[in-house]
Amino acid sequence: MASSERSLLPIDIIEEIFCRIPVEYLTQFKLTCKQWFALLKDKRFIYKYLDLVQDQERFIRIDHVVQIIDPVKEARSSSPIPHEFENVAQISTMVHCDGLLLCRCKNERSRSCKLAVWNPFLNRIKWIKPMDFYSSNDYYGIGYDNVCRDKYKILRIFDGEIEDESEIAGSYEPKIQIYDFKSDSWRMVDDTSLDWSIDPPCKGVSVKGNMYWIAHWNNRPDIFIQSFDFSIETFKIVCDLPFKCGVLDTAALSSFRGDRLSLLHQSGETMKIEVWITNKLSDEVVSWTKYLDVTSPDLPTLHTDQDLSHPSYFIDKNDSIMVWCEKETEDETDDDVCVSVCKISKDGTVKKQVDAGRCDLRSDDRPFVCGYVYVPSLIPVLE
Repeated sequence: MASSERSLLPIDIIEEIFCRIPVEYLTQFKLTCKQWFALLKDKRFIYKYLDLVQDQERFIRIDHVVQIIDPVKEARSSSPIPHEFENVAQISTMVHCDGLLLCRCKNERSRSCKLAVWNPFLNRIKWIKPMDFYSSNDYYGIGYDNVCRDKYKILRIFDGEIEDESEIAGSYEPKIQIYDFKSDSWRMVDDTSLDWSIDPPCKGVSVKGNMYWIAHWNNRPDIFIQSFDFSIETFKIVCDLPFKCGVLDTAALSSFRGDRLSLLHQSGETMKIEVWITNKLSDEVVSWTKYLDVTSPDLPTLHTDQDLSHPSYFIDKNDSIMVWCEKETEDETDDDVCVSVCKISKDGTVKKQVDAGRCDLRSDDRPFVCGYVYVPSLIPVLE
């Protein structure tokens, strides 16, 4: 159907209606009329809509297809893997910001790494060329300058060590690099004296344009939350963890209600699960408050393993924990894992929301096993 010039309804009414429509249906209205098309392309509307749906989180998973899972509605959609990822053996790291996914892609045979920014909802991908090289030991962050919301940046933290990457293996000077989407270029950050390290299972969380990780000091065991402010391009310690983390314990970081952090802790001995939340990250002093305390013999084991994913989770509007679970099968003859999303209520009730299937850990042609928290958006990927 050919589009008309204008809608019969005032554009401000249309805007309010659009703000109440799930993002999966919004793009269907682009061809209705030129006025609606322009509204759905307008940066002001795109960010207004995104701020309204920050709590409508999904899980994204890639195996042989791309799965978008809405555990609250117990719904799942599947689509083909983008052809740009067809020759990628593994997406080993993923960080989310405003519906954009920063993906470190790894070729298992050549051991080389590539970096891409992907909007799965719009099916748009941009490959980011390195200043020199990428390493499997890198840590990444993605955020934006709070002066200009669409001024996105990428942070690369390289600790100086490269292992098993044939041509460039060895020791180098540590580097902090920033990529600016507007200029399409990398630059060095002068201060590279890092006396702390990011906890390896923690891929980081982007909240209100800044990055946050679980980190520890290099010369003592204290664990804390480290941040990077993309507006002033500096690191800052936010606060210590509110508990002692044992060797068998699991700790996972997530965002909470769009402007705070949440921290899930599971005891390796008792399987008890606690969830702590911060006050607003914009406050001068940030501290933790225990939000959920769940004890039940039915709780799943959210352990960290070399092959199984670090648990991704979020807290829904009813204060239930929606958590990504990967469990090894009891059959010792295969290397499969069962993949599902579980809902853990405050009273300890555990319900499997979505069964996402099985995955063979021996397979070399899988991009990754893990599930990641993700909010679909209309944010374009800058070419």
